[in-house]
Amino acid sequence: MNQYRLISISVSIVLSLPFFGCNKELLEKNPTDQATSETFWKTEQDAAAALMGVYSRLYLEPFATRFRLEDLTDNARHFTQLETEYNQISLGILNPTTGGSVSQWYNGMYTGIGSCNFFLDNIDRINKIDPTLKNQEIAEVKFLRAWFYFFLQQTYGGVIIYKTTPTIEGAKIKKSTSDEVINFILEDINDAIPNLPDTKYSGRIVKNTAYALKAKVLLYTGKWNDAAAAANKVIASGLCSLYPNYRDLFLSNAQKSNPDEILFSTVYALPNRSHTGGNDHIVYGTTSPRQELLAAYLCSDGLPTNESTLFDPAHPYLNRDPRLLQTINPTQTRVVNGVLYTYPLRETGLLWNKFIEDNMTYFQRITDLDDYDIIHLRYADVLLMYAEAQNEAVGPDETVYSAINKVRSRSNMPPVVQGLSADEMRKAIRLERRIELAGEGYRWFDIKRWGIADSVLRSVDEPGQGIGTLKMLPNQYIWPFPQSEIDLNPNLEQNPGYN
Repeated sequence: MNQYRLISISVSIVLSLPFFGCNKELLEKNPTDQATSETFWKTEQDAAAALMGVYSRLYLEPFATRFRLEDLTDNARHFTQLETEYNQISLGILNPTTGGSVSQWYNGMYTGIGSCNFFLDNIDRINKIDPTLKNQEIAEVKFLRAWFYFFLQQTYGGVIIYKTTPTIEGAKIKKSTSDEVINFILEDINDAIPNLPDTKYSGRIVKNTAYALKAKVLLYTGKWNDAAAAANKVIASGLCSLYPNYRDLFLSNAQKSNPDEILFSTVYALPNRSHTGGNDHIVYGTTSPRQELLAAYLCSDGLPTNESTLFDPAHPYLNRDPRLLQTINPTQTRVVNGVLYTYPLRETGLLWNKFIEDNMTYFQRITDLDDYDIIHLRYADVLLMYAEAQNEAVGPDETVYSAINKVRSRSNMPPVVQGLSADEMRKAIRLERRIELAGEGYRWFDIKRWGIADSVLRSVDEPGQGIGTLKMLPNQYIWPFPQSEIDLNPNLEQNPGYN
């Protein structure tokens, strides 16, 4: 286990408690005597402790449960008796009082932004600090602020930009446009890059972490050449590689060796930092894969099931992309320590296998905790971002083939067929993203930015309701601001279609 993992677990526990605020206090100065007293902001140790407090924001609900966004797509389905806002959203029922994740995402991101601004407002109070170290820590915080704002922009569109900690009344300002938010995000990333270490990621943000986020921001906004250039910075660095075993990458034992594939993650370690992600995926029934995801996996010859001679309807999971069974358990059963467990609550008939430790004792949700790190950015995603951006910019040149085939090769899938048109390669890349990133919470963002969310959802055969019942109306590509925020800030204009 690396040193940062130990430090972050212990220090963030101490600092995270006073940094939390209620809804209308999210952007006030953090209400803690410890962090604002004359005894703090004096030493390098104070700066390090405050930095870990900012990192601790990654333990908040939006990031710990990002996988649940899969439930808003054709990849997964939320258990209808739990956290019903996901089912409401999937049915096109979304309003400012929906609550749940709609509010948690907004509040969680601004809690993170508030912590970033609090750090940046106070770091200059420390006189005795190495300038290089100070600049690196500022860069890390600016990256984190960009990260929080990116997810705000992707979820709510134009939002309020706070560059410093406002007063209560000063927080009641108008929102910026979506383009202005994107420009601010890129400004923070570009400011951060020169002062971040040019080393492998081992728990703290490095230069390649920032380039990966920059590539994602540019890709999501359709700036193809710039997105390809940013992704290529990561590729050309030579500091990253794909972890040999796809499934193991998402389990704690492999992660403790600091795989070169991981570029950014929330770090966990038992007993102090844990989560119930695996149990949420399986036992408690919060989410299960859809049959549409299972059907999307190609056969091992690279052809879809309706074209491949390898496909056998009597044994439909044989001769398929190995990632199918590494991601999905189609049997609703699992053997753990010689005991057969059956899970009757799966509405789709499928279980997740990705993220699930082999020795997990399932029906103990409260006591059976996970400590695998939640990965936010990884090299396979960067390769696919490069392939997509480069294909959109210039067409399927050899670098596009090289990038997508590296990802496929890790799972022993054959290379993409040569001679594809840009449109054919686009389809191949989009499918590869769906398969490679299944369950990680990015499908929702992908189908929105591709402009296909509504048609994709309407093609889903919803259990008990049939095809065509799921939808994403044009205004629902972005969520409404929580009504509580509208009530607090008369200058905050509600997003279109939610008044």
